[in-house]
Amino acid sequence: MLHRLDDNWRKGTNTFSRRGEILLGAFSGDALVGICGRNIDPYGHDEAACRVRHLYVQTACRRSGVGRLLVETIASDAAEYFDRLNARAPQGALCFYERLGFMRIENDPHVTHRLPLHEAVTRPTLALPSP
Repeated sequence: MLHRLDDNWRKGTNTFSRRGEILLGAFSGDALVGICGRNIDPYGHDEAACRVRHLYVQTACRRSGVGRLLVETIASDAAEYFDRLNARAPQGALCFYERLGFMRIENDPHVTHRLPLHEAVTRPTLALPSP
């Protein structure tokens, strides 16, 4: 997976430089222990969708919260640019995304999970009596 990320970066086919895109690294001291990106979803025809890209955490650091931190960080400001965050998870990571609030998507070969970024918020109102 990281070879593909490196190849795409060097070729200029994916440099995470379009509107709303980002590539993050997680470090322990000087050592890179995790990486995760957010791209405009290349599999849809709608720039309102972004996608988790190249999420990888070193084996020794898995189940330590690094992956959660990376995904939560790329999701934290995604609503400024996108309506939804898509992911295509391998079988072993399905529950990981669901624990982060992603919904399972059926019958889409490119998306296993989706996180809506613009949820309607109903706020209570307080009606004061007229003087």
